[in-house]
Amino acid sequence: MSDPVVALVANGASGVGREVVRRLDHAGMIVAVGTRPGELDNGSVKAPSEAASLHTGLLSSGPDCTRVVDEVVGQHGRLDVLVCPVLRRGLSFETPLERIGSAEWDRHMAGYLHGPFYLVRAALTPMLAQGQGRIVIVVPVEGSRGSLGQALMGVSTAGLVTLARRMAREVAGRGVTINVVVAGVVESGWSLDDMPPELAAQVTSSVPAGRLGERAEVAGLTSWLCGPEAGYVTGQVIAVDGGFLT
Repeated sequence: MSDPVVALVANGASGVGREVVRRLDHAGMIVAVGTRPGELDNGSVKAPSEAASLHTGLLSSGPDCTRVVDEVVGQHGRLDVLVCPVLRRGLSFETPLERIGSAEWDRHMAGYLHGPFYLVRAALTPMLAQGQGRIVIVVPVEGSRGSLGQALMGVSTAGLVTLARRMAREVAGRGVTINVVVAGVVESGWSLDDMPPELAAQVTSSVPAGRLGERAEVAGLTSWLCGPEAGYVTGQVIAVDGGFLT
């Protein structure tokens, strides 16, 4: 890819996305950061110091996704890398499938399935025109198992995995790679101290490695997939989960 490389990291102001921003900046990329409306307003979340530009929009909005990509290309001249973390903070205990209402279903799919598609679709336009690009979608490990109360996240995650694999086949010959990183239970967003001791022990013991993961471990693989060494890796789903899915 040409130098400098321009990357866009959605949800890049906190959690795994924030660590990905740091890694890509360290690799010498120009990093644009996507944030949600109002996310930075109260000061609890700060804009990454490495951000070359900030772009606010709703991931669930197709027009917002297109606008943000257009802004990045307009300001930096191109778009070479897209990282789209589709993660939530903390434990997720959802409604059992038979009690999920239409509004809840629609709201979840808008943010966790439709939105990433809109952003990937928008990013493909400049990447295919350039004849090169890297796209990495980061999804939660909770969506990869048939766990009780995880129907929504399971369906949206499975949809993203299928989407990435199919798109990877379509664009591999045109210089764009698309991969999925499955993020295990990472420390960011978790506070075992706030949980009952038996629940905290259960969470940790459910991971064969015997510990929670670190943001840097997920971001390390993600950033590698964005680099030149990963040019022959596409359509892959790689877990960083301490053996949780083994």
